Amino acid sequence: MSFSRSSGLLVPAAWATALALFALAAPIKANDLSLESISTREPPTPDPRVPEPKVPTSLADAPVAFDHWRGLSFGAYLAPVTDFVAEDGGFDVVVHFHGGEMAEKELKASGVNAVFVACGFGIGSNAYSSALASPLRFQAMLDELVKTLALRSGKANLRIRNLALASWSAGFTAVGKVLGVDRYYGMVDTVILNDSLHSQYLPAGATENSNVKLSGASDLEAVSRVDLRMIRSFVRFARDASLGTKAMTMTHSAIAPHDYASSTEATQALLTAIEVPLTRRKREEEAPSANWRGLTLTNSADSGNLHVRGFRGRGPRDHVDQLYLIGESLKSALVPRWKHEGRLVYTRARE
Repeated sequence: MSFSRSSGLLVPAAWATALALFALAAPIKANDLSLESISTREPPTPDPRVPEPKVPTSLADAPVAFDHWRGLSFGAYLAPVTDFVAEDGGFDVVVHFHGGEMAEKELKASGVNAVFVACGFGIGSNAYSSALASPLRFQAMLDELVKTLALRSGKANLRIRNLALASWSAGFTAVGKVLGVDRYYGMVDTVILNDSLHSQYLPAGATENSNVKLSGASDLEAVSRVDLRMIRSFVRFARDASLGTKAMTMTHSAIAPHDYASSTEATQALLTAIEVPLTRRKREEEAPSANWRGLTLTNSADSGNLHVRGFRGRGPRDHVDQLYLIGESLKSALVPRWKHEGRLVYTRARE
């Protein structure tokens, strides 16, 4: 497999086949519940003298109702039916690169009260890198979205308030292109990468990473060969998230492509570059940690607003399953950050 610095990393088209074969994921299995775990005792009678505690309204109590997908020249968007535009015209946006429409169920269940934009530019990371090659392209995409929503809502003062970028698989190169422009970098509040960070290997004898501490990596030789220059905008964003000025969530599988840096290696290289330790679970601790898609958690890292989760799985199905983690990523990291005073009204977290 060859690489070009001008065109970026080429992810094999084999994943396109995986995408088609495994698009219909296995149904969610309810957790087994034994009779012994259910209490049969009558609840105690409440004392009328003691006022009931005020329980905040959860997102599950007031789910966000969404419209259907509507087209844009570069993809499609899914907007809440009502109540997502503030009085001042501000609204929140999540721009997802590669396969976002397939995770419709998960993003709806996340509770995010934002416009979700799905962008698909083809197969392989080169397609996404090329699509965002012009620094003017992303602004044009945002302008089109705002104009489209203004026409549909009849409101002329619309503006994007909070902006998140997300990607699965090859879509990370588009995110990297956007973050590589300082003006856009300042606009982006949150980044979510689901099995979606790769790089090429440095040639033998290269010294570009000589100043990076690699003591926390599981495979020092492989991680030391990851070309950090290709993911420098992600390293910058991860560092800012660790310091609390941005937010970033990353998940990865254990797939090893061999001819370029895996998502595991690229993620470990990023963490070591910003000196954030990775915690690995012992084998006996892994079984209870399988999530609703059967993915087993093997490692994690948390620092400030930076959250990393690594999972078992080396096959195409494991890679596709990562796409559906977007819902949990939104629910656990982005929704609390953008939610304000228990209402589905959003503002910047730092205000």
